Amino acid sequence: MLDPIRKLLTEAGKAKQTRGFWDAAAAILSEWTGGARVELSYKGLREAGSAQAGTAGKPGEPFIADYHDAEGRHVSARFEGLPAGFPADAVRSGLEIATHLAVMVARRASLERERRLGTFLVELSRWLLAAPERELLLRYTLQSVTSLVDAQGAYVALRNAGADALRVAATVGQCAELDGLEIAIGASVTGRVVRTGEALLTDNILDEAEAQRALSPSGTARAAMIAPLRTSSGVAGAVGVVRYLRPGGEEPQPFQLVDLQYLTAVAAYIAGGLELSEAVSGARAAAERAHAMVDGSPLPMALVSRSGRVLQLNQAGCRLFGIPSEAQALDTHLEALGLSPSEISLHLVLARARDGAPWHGRVLVTRASGDRRLCDCTVTGLSGAGPDSLLVALYDRTDELRAQRDLIAREKLATVGEIASGVAHEVNNPLAAIRMEAELLGRASKDPETSTTAATITREVDRAARIVRSLLRLARRADTAPTRVQMNDLVHDVAEIRKRVMRTESVEFRTGLDNSAPPVLGLGQELQQVVINLVTNAEHVVRGRSPAIIRLTTQSREGWVRLTVEDSGPGVPREIRGRIFDPFFTTKGPDEGTGLGLAICQRVVTEVGGKIWLEDSELGGAKFVVEVPAAPEHVEASTIG
Repeated sequence: MLDPIRKLLTEAGKAKQTRGFWDAAAAILSEWTGGARVELSYKGLREAGSAQAGTAGKPGEPFIADYHDAEGRHVSARFEGLPAGFPADAVRSGLEIATHLAVMVARRASLERERRLGTFLVELSRWLLAAPERELLLRYTLQSVTSLVDAQGAYVALRNAGADALRVAATVGQCAELDGLEIAIGASVTGRVVRTGEALLTDNILDEAEAQRALSPSGTARAAMIAPLRTSSGVAGAVGVVRYLRPGGEEPQPFQLVDLQYLTAVAAYIAGGLELSEAVSGARAAAERAHAMVDGSPLPMALVSRSGRVLQLNQAGCRLFGIPSEAQALDTHLEALGLSPSEISLHLVLARARDGAPWHGRVLVTRASGDRRLCDCTVTGLSGAGPDSLLVALYDRTDELRAQRDLIAREKLATVGEIASGVAHEVNNPLAAIRMEAELLGRASKDPETSTTAATITREVDRAARIVRSLLRLARRADTAPTRVQMNDLVHDVAEIRKRVMRTESVEFRTGLDNSAPPVLGLGQELQQVVINLVTNAEHVVRGRSPAIIRLTTQSREGWVRLTVEDSGPGVPREIRGRIFDPFFTTKGPDEGTGLGLAICQRVVTEVGGKIWLEDSELGGAKFVVEVPAAPEHVEASTIG
């Protein structure tokens, strides 16, 4: 018994696939049982088949042994010509040992396939990021996938624009017989996959409905898998993998469902590569058109050494870097001038441009004043200007991006202004009449239900009036001359008032005022409204929480004054942060807010040349940051009553 077990272990260690192991196991069991005819049939979790060994027609009663396990595996063996008295228990034990070893072989093969698939997808991702030519990408992918699923051929058929046909764009292996052919979408197996968007798994592609035998002149194509290539615009084609008849006419092993899953995953990568290739081509064409349009415009340009030190800088470059003349930039490193590429070091950028094709990317230019400019950048090697000279060309996109953002904000405010004007004139008078009638009704009636209804009408009319007033505040622009306002005084006054009001709610107010903060230029009442709105929002979210903390701080920052209002509330969800400054957007109930408070804050801050944004607070909630420019010294100060 030990000798066949050793042989089974040896074969299990060498076998690459389950089928090969069962062929070897049948031969070992036949040899062990004195040359008996052995016919095995096996059914695993992912694979099924049969194997035979020994000479058929041996005399003697046949002996049948079966093995099942809890996971659904089943192996059946039929022995003919067993030697007389051969122990049946030994045969069953041998079959059980062979089954366990087959499971080990299957698991090892599965792990190896998963490893190869992972390695292949990683390599394919690198190709996609490198954006290679489409034909090279397809050929590399097909060669890898045929090796992965043990096939003899593969092909990719792509849809022709405006035609009801597919063109075979790439082939490997025996699928070369398809090279360059056109396949009808409406009358072919591959066309059916493209039409329906459903993958196909078949044991014989030539027996499928709509099969075109002319596409396999050899007539040897058999087992096949075809998966659609899905892009954002639809199904762009299909990828197919084929197994052919083996030498001698032996039928190939059918593909399993797990093989189709692998092919589907690869198809997704191929489709992504096709889209990326088209996008890159489109981007290149757009870049060439843009270059032709701006060729006559002065662009910031610098000639630098291989290490990145400036040899020459034009006037547009001087303006971009915020320096008075070229002399100040000569022999200065680009990093010292404030240039830094995005997601890569400047050293690598210069090295790539020096050793290969031009580098294209996004860079940030930080001026000495602190102003930051976002630019597109191209770094190119110039052999004619010296052996190690590089040309750095920049295109400043900062104003363009800011203009787009400001235009959207102005359009929103203009719309609100038009609405506010109409609402103020058309709604205020009817609201006043309704309120007066409701009050008279409530006073005149002794019916409690009528009095309650009148009070409800009065309350809702008041809420509508508040919305109208908020709209007018949002839409109107400052109509008096701005003066110097001390931000610390505003914060101190608001904190003192709200601290007393919220004491009963157990809300803790904390303040940190920078006494060196200079005055700012604006209308005191409007800036005070900004502070009140931010504090009121904070009160709303911390009310009833423990701890309930609101912190107000001011800080002087090189010509700016920063105000922060933080809270210990739940914070602002990421998915709505882009909308919090939109008019009428609110997370409060109908009786709690109109959705105009933050929009008014943004309008007031923007009008004085400031900025307002949202961050996460160390207290756990939201942190609103307001920065406004310090007032010039010659403007007179104002007093806030």
